[in-house]
Amino acid sequence: MHLLLVRFSSMGDVVLQTATINWLKSLYGAHIKISFLTSKEFSSLIEDHQYVDNLITFDRKKEKWPELSAKIKKLHQESKIDMIIDLHATLRSWRLRQSFWFIPSLTVDKRRVERFLLTKIKIGFVKKFLGLPIFAMEPQVERIIYDWKDIFGEGNNLSALRKFIGSDFGLKQLTFLKKEKQSPHAKPYIVIAPAASFAPKRWPIEKFAELIEMVLAESSLNKFDLVILAGPADEYCKNLNSITSERLVNLQGKTSLHESMKYLAHASLCVGNDSGMNHISEAYGNPAITIFGPTDEKFGFAPHGVNSEAISIPLWCRPCSTTGKKTCFRDQQYCMNGISAERVFLSVKKCILHAL
Repeated sequence: MHLLLVRFSSMGDVVLQTATINWLKSLYGAHIKISFLTSKEFSSLIEDHQYVDNLITFDRKKEKWPELSAKIKKLHQESKIDMIIDLHATLRSWRLRQSFWFIPSLTVDKRRVERFLLTKIKIGFVKKFLGLPIFAMEPQVERIIYDWKDIFGEGNNLSALRKFIGSDFGLKQLTFLKKEKQSPHAKPYIVIAPAASFAPKRWPIEKFAELIEMVLAESSLNKFDLVILAGPADEYCKNLNSITSERLVNLQGKTSLHESMKYLAHASLCVGNDSGMNHISEAYGNPAITIFGPTDEKFGFAPHGVNSEAISIPLWCRPCSTTGKKTCFRDQQYCMNGISAERVFLSVKKCILHAL
């Protein structure tokens, strides 16, 4: 059986869908062939995956739609595609399915109704106010299994399944991505990831600076260096250069995605916003502390590892959007400004000391 999995973006979502790859492989073993289609900028997340037989990339800035169609057509001619699994459910992925209408397809349920209830009706806040069980969606890494297990089956290989997917299946760590043996940094280190796709999702850089100062001053953590990871456009991270310490390494804009993955693979902990860096950390089986503001853990994107933690504060207006793109209507963003550096520091200390 040959399956084509489609997820164009974003970084965190592509990482989380590697759980789907592992689940399908655990069920069918050598009897399944998996191809994966994603945007070129995220190819590093998939190219070394041990269960992906073919990686197809689409460069939205340089390639036209006929070029992508030609790639899929060639793949189908070389090895017949038995099913397209649309893990994105966008207009682009719908167009792809329509272009290859003769290939059976499945489309992921993105829980749009549930997201509407959480963001527009504030159902989570209402239920909490009334003392009712709080509404939440299942973890993203398990959602496909819940929806499609009647189609693909759980099989008799549940022990293998438990190695790859979420906590309700007895997970102790997520190990989706293949880890290279050599660490890029000589000493143990904590990754600080201040970036996020949209500004409202970013914990203020001043608070990251406070957190870094606290970690550097804590004697029980003095064997750990701090490595800052962020992209070329995240220039606000340069504000952290004012902290003078040999234990602090600012790599903002200095690493490719693949190189950043190497750092995350060997980190003792990743501290960041609701973004792809934290998902990558957990995909390597490492803990992550994720700070949530305008988005919400109840969407199913909270960290899952044993020593991982989600940090947020309860506000009636949370979540205000599904992506965190919406500008706050207040004069200041309380969901982020209300999370103190000391609160995050205590979680860092707890996580690191627990792992020692």
